[in-house]
Amino acid sequence: MQEECMQLVQSVLFGIQAYWAQLFIIPSKVIKLIDAHCRSYVWSGTNTITKKALVAWERVCSPKSVGGLNLINLHSWNKAAIAKHCWDLEHKQDKLWIKWVHSYYIKRTPFQEVIISQQACWMVKKILEARQVYSQFQPIVLQNKSMIRQLYFHLFRPQQRVPWKCLMFQNFARPKAVFTMWLQLQNRLNTTDRLKKWGLDIELKCVLCRLHLQSRDHMYTRCPYSQQVWSKLLQWIQFVQAPYNNWSQYVLGIIDAAKGKTPTAQIFKLVYTEYVYAIWIERNHRIFEKDSRTWESLAREIAYICCVRASQKTMQAIHHLDC
Repeated sequence: MQEECMQLVQSVLFGIQAYWAQLFIIPSKVIKLIDAHCRSYVWSGTNTITKKALVAWERVCSPKSVGGLNLINLHSWNKAAIAKHCWDLEHKQDKLWIKWVHSYYIKRTPFQEVIISQQACWMVKKILEARQVYSQFQPIVLQNKSMIRQLYFHLFRPQQRVPWKCLMFQNFARPKAVFTMWLQLQNRLNTTDRLKKWGLDIELKCVLCRLHLQSRDHMYTRCPYSQQVWSKLLQWIQFVQAPYNNWSQYVLGIIDAAKGKTPTAQIFKLVYTEYVYAIWIERNHRIFEKDSRTWESLAREIAYICCVRASQKTMQAIHHLDC
């Protein structure tokens, strides 16, 4: 459900806010309220504001290359939109509100030297205060058509890129599968070892094999059921995985196989993402619906989904495999 909420917030709610931010300045208190509702809706699916979250909202709104989902950071976008108004004031003379500001506040004074009057209205003060942000990127802005977006990305402070960023780009798996893999890579899935730390009285053994404590590392690297599914998929795509002893070695092998733009890398990325999602859903079905499938059936379903989701570029390589 969270992935559907994420798509709605990204495509509709943020789109509405981004549009209105270009027309007038939105107060910071309103931005915080919109942010809180979006955050709560993504993690809880309701319109009630809550602080429950699997991943910090600031990280969710970060670029994919640094471990986020590239959602719009409303505060930064609002700053960029205000800075855009600075550019309008300095370079445009064809709008009525700009003529009014020039007549009453700027009065032929160089834009960067205009003193903010105490009697100025709130909107004019905010625009003039944003000159510092605008002046830092003025040479870049003048060369770029998408001015607000350009300013927005330059407002992000430098962050370290995550090693698994290649798994997030050009991934043709279903959005809900990509979202689940994103949580898995950060160890934010609600596995029983994490739920136990919250004080919940639950069955600790893995529901897939009934042998060991359920954790992210166990489910995807040591669980016999998962390993049978993964081995079958690797056999299907004719890929030999390097041996591993722990999660770090395992994920490094996944990253190496998914790097690049070759059809082989694209197929591996697609198969791995759908595999992660299928194992997680199978785990949930066994817990909440008391229903289970054989590993052969699950592997066959993943292969079918990958055949359907593959891009045209990788379709020829897929056709060589036995779907």
